[in-house]
Formats: sequence, C-alpha cells, structure tokens
Amino acid sequence: MTDIPLISPRRARIAGVFDASSVPGIALGCTMMGFAVIAREAGFDFWMTFLTSFSVWGMPGQVAFVSLYATGASLFLMFVAVALANMRMMLMVISGADILRLREAGLPLWKRVLMMHLLAITSWAQISYRQKDYSPANLRVYYLSFSLTIFAFGMAGTTIGYYLDDVMPPEILRLVIFITPIYILLLLMNAQQSVSRLAAVLGGAACPFLYAIAGDWAILFAGFLGGTGAIAYYQLKAYIEDKGRLDG
Repeated sequence: MTDIPLISPRRARIAGVFDASSVPGIALGCTMMGFAVIAREAGFDFWMTFLTSFSVWGMPGQVAFVSLYATGASLFLMFVAVALANMRMMLMVISGADILRLREAGLPLWKRVLMMHLLAITSWAQISYRQKDYSPANLRVYYLSFSLTIFAFGMAGTTIGYYLDDVMPPEILRLVIFITPIYILLLLMNAQQSVSRLAAVLGGAACPFLYAIAGDWAILFAGFLGGTGAIAYYQLKAYIEDKGRLDG
C-alpha cells in the first residue's frame, strides 16, 4: 500500500463524481428508465415508482416487487420475494465492506448501513477496479461520491422513464434496461485480476447452454461455474508452476 499516491479527499471526491458522470451514471440511468416503464405498466403511480427505486435500489428486487404487485400478490409475499431477490447482494456487500475497510474506519453502524445501501453492482465493480489507486480513506470518499452520483442518475432515470413512456414506444424503453449489464461486463473484461476476466468469459459462454436446461436459474449456475472454473484453473496453474520449480 506504500506505493499508492496520497491525494486530498477533495480530489478523490471530484474523481468519484467525474467517473460516475460518464458511462456508469448514464448506464444506470437508462436501466432505471426501463424499470420505470415496467412499473407504470404494472399500475404504479409516479411516487410509488420513485420510492421503489429510492428504497430498494436493486433491479432484481424492484422487478420482483412490480411483477407481484401486478398479479395482486399479498404484501407478505412481495416482501419475501424482494428480500430473496436482493439476497444475492449479500456477498457483494461483504466484499464491498472489506474493500472499503469499513470495520477499520471506526464508523458507527448506521453510517455503514447507509453506505452499503448505496452499493450497486456498478459501484462495487468500480471500487474493485480502482482500489489499487487510492488509500482506504480516499477510497471511501471516492466510493461515496461515485455512489451518490449514480444514485442521482438512477433517480433521474426513474423520473424521465416514467413520463417518457408517453412519447416513446415501451418496447424501445425496455431495451435500455440491458445497458448496465453490458457496461459491467466490459468493466470486468478490463479488470486488473486475470481470474475475473476468465470467470466472465467462462460464465458468459456457459450461460446459453445452461439456459436450455435450467431456464431462469441459468445465470446463477453460469456465474457459479465461471467463478469456480476460473479459480480452479489459476490454483492448478500455480500448483504446476510451484511443482516445476521444486523439481528443477
């Protein structure tokens, strides 16, 4: 960590806002535009749509909530579905808290909870990519600025998408929901860790074949197989290299 240049919190804050205001913010804003279209078609008014994005801040949970609401499901069932849909964020939150070193920062629990509420896949991927460029304290400043900026883009996208449905075909607006996954895939392909790139390639290649077998579970299984396969490959490679050095 000694080779990380020390910068002022102000510079880290500006960098976070600047980085988020380009592709990440635009991608997330477009994704929320697509969600707003789905929510409006399900019968949500503007404030229900806006507060869903504001409070849930997780696309799988938001879509599950809207879909069940449209079918007239009970409040309990909607709560359970949203909780289960967002449970996949648990490992990401643990990883994000570790990258940001929140335990060492001495922050009160409520601040840590709020910081992790702002954690999206986009911001998690970004701090994973930039963690070697900032000290832990500056990375937390960078993360907050980045996350708050894309949060603002997301809320703006929700607002625009809800009313844009009046002037654009909903079929076109639904397509923008895929912009964020594409951006995250491109970010992973530029990741500093080779294991992350290999996991993305293996998982992406396996997903179409698994879909014919597992249906909606294909993404989960593909992610598991991709990550496991990538780790196994590099572990085996390291073992063979170590054995070769010992034999030599």
